[in-house]
Amino acid sequence: MYTATMNYQFKPGDFDQACALWQHHVLQVARDQPGFVRMQFLVNPPQAMAIGTWQAKSFAEAFMQTGVFKRLMVELDQYCDGKPNPQTWDLLYFEQV
Repeated sequence: MYTATMNYQFKPGDFDQACALWQHHVLQVARDQPGFVRMQFLVNPPQAMAIGTWQAKSFAEAFMQTGVFKRLMVELDQYCDGKPNPQTWDLLYFEQV
């Protein structure tokens, strides 16, 4: 599995609106994409971290090729304090109860 994270720093007064935009532009689109495993959005206002897990890196890359992040940032940029910080991860261990 392949996981990508994106860390956001939102302006405090715009936090709720920014989170709603993320949900609309990313979560609503991701769940219908091939190779999608799960999407999480963790918050510690005014910070947020999106965690997307895909069956393979190729599926995550195909999702990004849809332009989803570019469309998101057109609307979200005004609510951010700085640019989002992306990172990628390979799953080494996982356990679930």
